[in-house]
Amino acid sequence: MTSALDSYLGWEKPGHRRGCAKPAWDVSLRTEEKKYRHVDYVEAPLKHECPDEYCRHGNSFDRAVVRIVCYSCGAARVITGEKTEDTGESITSATHLGYGLPPRKVAGLLLWPGIPWLDVGRLREAEPHDFVVTRLKTKEVTKDTLVGQISQSRGDRGGVVWTALAVPSPTGQFGYVSAVSFEHANDGRGRGGSPLRSVAAAARWIGTRLAEQPEAGVA
Repeated sequence: MTSALDSYLGWEKPGHRRGCAKPAWDVSLRTEEKKYRHVDYVEAPLKHECPDEYCRHGNSFDRAVVRIVCYSCGAARVITGEKTEDTGESITSATHLGYGLPPRKVAGLLLWPGIPWLDVGRLREAEPHDFVVTRLKTKEVTKDTLVGQISQSRGDRGGVVWTALAVPSPTGQFGYVSAVSFEHANDGRGRGGSPLRSVAAAARWIGTRLAEQPEAGVA
């Protein structure tokens, strides 16, 4: 993940079977050690010959397994992957991810915390998150409910400023490495509007851009 948008968009939720009376998931994790590579169960384990001198795979590997089961409808999913120093399980919290924290109401909009674009040392700062922005009464962030994004940046002298993107559009010229482009952008330093030195200022700027659109209305 590289931006607050990646905290919400592009994820797949496992589906329950039709008519599930009590949709809920039991999620369990396990690690299976020293699993051998093979082509078929009747063939001998493959010899791993990776040209990378730093590769630590060897002929066996540890496999991470995630089991997701609904007791009500019986839907189940098993997800497996090789567990290495670069892949596998990460122990973290909603405070770090942003996702899982409640949205904030600021300037007549909802700001949903997400993992920050500029994340080095952010948990030690007063504002550790970037934000995805929707209108009020939104229950979930989707491409259809998204109206903007707020990200921390640095001004010309190194001070904190906030960049803002507003009004998603397939023909928009602004956006980071995401599947969403925007019609309007403010770099927080004064290009694209007044300097944005707080999250609230960035939210107000987005609200103003939204109010300029046809069928405007922040709420």
